[in-house]
Amino acid sequence: MFRCARKPENPERWSLKECCLRAVALHFPAITNTAVLDLPTGLLQDLLPHLNICQLDDIQASLNHKGLSTYSAWLAILREMSGFNHAVDFPSEETAKREVMRLLFQIVFYSAGRSIPRAASNVDPSLLLHTSAKSADHLIVGKGCKDIERLVSEWRPLLKMLEERVKRVGVSEPTWRSETKTWATWFVIHRLLDHGVATELVVYSHCPTILARLLQGRGSQLVDPEQGGGLPGPCLQGRRSESRCGDAPPCKQSKMETVSMEGGCCGDPTLPLEPKFLCSSQLEACPRGRIHHLEVQQCKPESLRILTSVIPTFSSLRSLTLHSVSSFRKEDMLDLASALRQRSSAAPITQLNVGALPDAKLIAVLLDSSPSLRSLHVDIQAAVRGPPGSLVPPKTPEPQLPAELPLEELTVQVSELSSDISVLMSVLRRLPHLTSLCVAGIRLPLPLRMDQLLSTLTECNSRLRKLHLKDLKLFDCLPEVLELLRGCRLEVSFLSELGLIDCRLLERSANKDQTLQMLVDTLKTLPSLHTLRLARNRLAGSVRVLAELFSGPTLSSLKLLDISFNFIQPAELLQFADRLKACHSLPGLILDLRKNPADRDPDTWKAAILKLRPLTLLQDIAWSSWLMMADHVGNM
Repeated sequence: MFRCARKPENPERWSLKECCLRAVALHFPAITNTAVLDLPTGLLQDLLPHLNICQLDDIQASLNHKGLSTYSAWLAILREMSGFNHAVDFPSEETAKREVMRLLFQIVFYSAGRSIPRAASNVDPSLLLHTSAKSADHLIVGKGCKDIERLVSEWRPLLKMLEERVKRVGVSEPTWRSETKTWATWFVIHRLLDHGVATELVVYSHCPTILARLLQGRGSQLVDPEQGGGLPGPCLQGRRSESRCGDAPPCKQSKMETVSMEGGCCGDPTLPLEPKFLCSSQLEACPRGRIHHLEVQQCKPESLRILTSVIPTFSSLRSLTLHSVSSFRKEDMLDLASALRQRSSAAPITQLNVGALPDAKLIAVLLDSSPSLRSLHVDIQAAVRGPPGSLVPPKTPEPQLPAELPLEELTVQVSELSSDISVLMSVLRRLPHLTSLCVAGIRLPLPLRMDQLLSTLTECNSRLRKLHLKDLKLFDCLPEVLELLRGCRLEVSFLSELGLIDCRLLERSANKDQTLQMLVDTLKTLPSLHTLRLARNRLAGSVRVLAELFSGPTLSSLKLLDISFNFIQPAELLQFADRLKACHSLPGLILDLRKNPADRDPDTWKAAILKLRPLTLLQDIAWSSWLMMADHVGNM
């Protein structure tokens, strides 16, 4: 079922020491842990690469007690499974181990075609499954979940373990073709959501009936997407439905009965409930799990209508994410705002993510409907106009926003050709507690500039800790950018993450080095800045100036510097490396060099990498020059 990720090494090339270490790993089950732990520290460290994943997991706590870390072994496995660039995101022993186990569980449980790491190739799949399940916090049922029936039969202990660990449940498009798989799927969903610790539900299916079943009993009366009225008991309790999407058995049943369903994707029209698929406690009603986070992918109008009918009394809901392939209709968003406003008897929703809004003015409408929001993420796309004679969408009401809002995190992604930033600036003036802001894609018609937005941030949002500006034309706004960053030196602000991505910072500068030097001088005055992303700014030869961040009496505290996609030539990178080498030590700096034209002069690029490698942790994936030229033309 699985294949090894690497070809086996040649035993003839092993040293005597390596042969002994491999023998210990091979016969590990027959050797007591005490005997292994009595080995000298140096041998234990050399033994780690030879142990399989289950052995590492078994011995890790004891090694930690002796002062040894298994981080290097977990990191090596993680690099083999997902590549170097992903591995550096897990800088500690425990985080790297959890990520290895999470990836391994997905491979083993879903019988995926991907290779498993060498450290798991000779381990029994059942042992791998139970070991990796200890770190499984996310489970998707539906498409691709081939062994769902086994969870309710011979794998019941595994299901019990998942109930205690899985916090996020995903429901994908159903591929149920048998009675057993149908009942097993809904039984597992019910056990995880209602008997387990799961508080997050992600619905990948676009079928409104599936969404209705998942939300049954968690809010107000649902709406039949086909008939437009209240969804009667038979639809949700198992009797035949006329929905074109098909039907499915209920999440739970308190007693045995025969349930009828529409055929097609859900199986036979009539399925008897069998005892082995029922909850063991039949004398009293099953609990209803408290869903805190709900995410609906491919949210169509029918699904949105079901959701808006539930929201007013969906008391446990704290976070809501809605994604649509195309822009939502304005009237549907007004209905959503109305539903949010009606949550008088329910606790407020604090996180909202909607993509995509048809009008920027709806940002203020959503904030007005739920003034307790702490996090808002919106994607704005131009609404698709209907055919001639179609109904005119309702006018967006003017919200009455309070003077201050508690919002702390705001993300605005704009996909329109031109934008009006007046709404955004009006909202920002009411967000004195904002700590994270991401703005991307705003296009202003000439002669308007982005300096107004930057000035608003300087005046009204002095508590920013994370600022990401992406795909904005800031080539003529350097004074405002510097003024904004100087404001972050105040005691109330600790800007730790700054992203100026694809902002064309040097595009119209007569002296690019001098312009970049002004930015560097200002950044060095920010003692809390640990992440700087300058991707896609065409820094090219000016990249050498960035080495000044780590020189002089005032050193930057950066831990990650992203200069990917910047058309940096090998000779220019070598100059940067020479300057960086002359600076003080750079403890733990991650340098992202991905997608720069290393193929222009591979030897020089390699020489630069050899100089940088002792100084930094490199993320380096070369990109062919002809692809870079295509990217350059596409962004002109």
